[in-house]
Amino acid sequence: MARWPVLPRESERDAVLAALRGPHSRSVMLRGPSGVGKTTLGAHISHALRADGRTVIPIIGLAELAEVPLGALAPVLASAGRHDIESVSDRVQALVGVVGENPHKFVLVIDDAPLLDAVSAGVLYQLVRVFGVTTLLTARDSHEVDGPIARLLHENLIDIVELEGLSLEHSQSILQQYLGGTVRPESLRALFEASRGNPLMLRELIFAAGRAGGIRTGDFGVEVSVATLPKHVRATIADRVEQLAPAPRRLAQLIAIAQPIPRSVIAADEIDALAHLTSEGIAEDAGTETTPLVRLAHPLFAEALTIDLEQAARAELVKDVAGRLMPMHDQQLRFTATVLLTTTDAEISNDDLDWAASYAHAAGDHAVAASLAERAQLTERRFAPELVLASALSALAESERSSVVFESAIALSRDEEQRAIALARWGQHMVYRLSRPSDAVDRVTCELSRMDPGAQAVLRPELAKWQLMTGDAHALTEVAGPVSPDGGLGAVNAGLTAAMIATMAGNPADAFAAILQTRPLADAYRFEAPFAGSLLDLSEFLALVADAEIGRARDFATQRRLDRFADSAGVWSYALAIVRLHEGRVGDAQTLASLAVEQLKWRDFTGLLGTAVALHATVDAQLGDPETARELLSEVSPEQAGDAKVILQRAECEAWLLAAEGRHDEAAGVIVAAVAEAIMLGHFLLSALTLTVAIRVGHPAAALEQLQLLTQLSPSPLIARIREWTEAAAAADVARLCKLAPALAASGVAALAVDGLLEGARVAAKADRREWERKATLLARRLAADMDRVPGEVPADELTEREWTIARAAAGRRRSREIGEDLGLSVRTVDNHLARIYRKLGVKGRVELEEFLFEL
Repeated sequence: MARWPVLPRESERDAVLAALRGPHSRSVMLRGPSGVGKTTLGAHISHALRADGRTVIPIIGLAELAEVPLGALAPVLASAGRHDIESVSDRVQALVGVVGENPHKFVLVIDDAPLLDAVSAGVLYQLVRVFGVTTLLTARDSHEVDGPIARLLHENLIDIVELEGLSLEHSQSILQQYLGGTVRPESLRALFEASRGNPLMLRELIFAAGRAGGIRTGDFGVEVSVATLPKHVRATIADRVEQLAPAPRRLAQLIAIAQPIPRSVIAADEIDALAHLTSEGIAEDAGTETTPLVRLAHPLFAEALTIDLEQAARAELVKDVAGRLMPMHDQQLRFTATVLLTTTDAEISNDDLDWAASYAHAAGDHAVAASLAERAQLTERRFAPELVLASALSALAESERSSVVFESAIALSRDEEQRAIALARWGQHMVYRLSRPSDAVDRVTCELSRMDPGAQAVLRPELAKWQLMTGDAHALTEVAGPVSPDGGLGAVNAGLTAAMIATMAGNPADAFAAILQTRPLADAYRFEAPFAGSLLDLSEFLALVADAEIGRARDFATQRRLDRFADSAGVWSYALAIVRLHEGRVGDAQTLASLAVEQLKWRDFTGLLGTAVALHATVDAQLGDPETARELLSEVSPEQAGDAKVILQRAECEAWLLAAEGRHDEAAGVIVAAVAEAIMLGHFLLSALTLTVAIRVGHPAAALEQLQLLTQLSPSPLIARIREWTEAAAAADVARLCKLAPALAASGVAALAVDGLLEGARVAAKADRREWERKATLLARRLAADMDRVPGEVPADELTEREWTIARAAAGRRRSREIGEDLGLSVRTVDNHLARIYRKLGVKGRVELEEFLFEL
């Protein structure tokens, strides 16, 4: 394997260097928990300062030398080169003299500054306070700062930079570099939670896993089993734990076992112990004001406190903390307590195990769900835990075993409703995990006719979705509307399908109504339909897009993407990739599309994988990488190819590939053919978005007929705006394009607006309509400000930044003298600038300038 990567921490490094290098340089203390990377960052900063020509004097504070006068400075004094001076005090004075006379040449870099002996700290105080020598210090947040260093802080001579742990993204990057591949999400989550972003902890966890043989490559990335840390790592804080009195120690162990725990479960006679743990930096507050929690301050504390516990002692602690959590009437706490009790000899009822397994599956913790479901069936196989086990195994990609367990669950069903529920889950496994929608449709269609109406209500909406994925348009006519709120799981599935079909049709009002009606049901049946909430979220996102509310849609998706370990992670990466692509931010779209494919291979509960692969190919085609685009398209399986979403996205990719070869007519033909098929399958919103490609490759007339049809079929404001734009583009009405462009871009299709404006500018140029050519070009450049590349060539007579400033001021009715005073220019210079501005923009005077800028 590679050497362990070091995170540069550019932002922190640059901020500290700016303070140390400035004309009025400041000393800086890096403060943070043990292992957070203070020393490493200090080394990077030292290297940069040496490159500046500064002399770095390194000093290290050691606990073993804290009582030895000048113990920290001894290495520096010994290497000072003044062998003619025998007295230590004289050597100190010589050092102070040399450094103090050249304070801008030297930099003191002091690691673990609070551990300096008193004399060395006094020398440091003198150099900083009296001579102004720039100093970089590091300090653990658990170390008390006193003496001369505390005085420097109190006298505001040192700035403190709190060094935080690694973000999830940084942790993922480091692991990917070291392990040579993407880390499986479950492993990444376990490592991040165990290390809390502490670089030292993360490194030692990986090293420990490697020594234990706990690193292997799986289907969804590198899998890492978190192992026990070696003793030398725990020793860094073991002394602090061992010095705890019995009461604080026991409380710390309780916290370690179930952290974070509610502050309210801490007994009155434990308040003093908690205060002691907090003052010693061993425990800290977490949670919120409404839900105050307590946890240990460093991930090493938990291991140090529990590693040597005897089994009986640990079991007693577990039962104690579980007994405190259970009465809290909180489902998460009940789940935590139940899982903890499974590690003891405590008797747990099947009902509690069934509930905990369902809770874990609904929460996306499928490995725990499978384990609990197995434990719940030690004596006999039962329907509820067997179904959870099958579903969890499917999520974990143990497909072969999952298929077997699904058949067992179906056989264990006691009535038609249970059989319908099991068949629905089995069908989802077949469709989304195995990409075999036709097989699911065939079996469920056969079973459906033999079921009672209640069971049919559970299955029919799911069946309709699968039929649509196979290209069966008749499914649209067979789906019943949402049933009453007391309709059980059938009402949930019907509501989900109604919301989906409304968003497909670009009908925001109907979609929002179905979502509003179904959300309470989805919450009530979250165990039976664990992905219902996320499916409603996806429908809400698409409804916002159809409503031309792209800002709200983007924020909605971004917020839901914050949970990188949710089963829905791939859905939101895909959603944002679509947004970025139509905004013209193709580089961002490529990153998101690639991530979406990776995440959807791991978890895909809505059949988006094939579409995401085709989207990735589309982005690569736009970026001029046809080989990769074609290779990606070849990965779309025949089973996925009948889905309208895949048909449309594949057509977009193929159209861009054809356009790159100059075959624009064929490109438009591919789009029109795909859209005709998708319209038959009820996909009006995505069809309109796909038609924008035909417009962008120069064939708005080819797209116009279908867009006119779509506006008759769909009330979507976005579709209406795209159709209106297409009419103007087909008519080469440059003035209308300039009028429509800002609203179109604000609707989320800025790339379409910019390309259309540039084409309009070319049309105006051919007609020698210079004013409209200039207006269209300038507006295109303004709308493309956030895109990867500003399209179009910059005209030689484009306004400069200074000229734009003057133009805006003049349009705001400010006089030349006032503008000149603001910019430090003479009135004559301002007037000369204005003359050039009028010429470049093709306007006559301030009135027309004001009108021109207002139109922009």
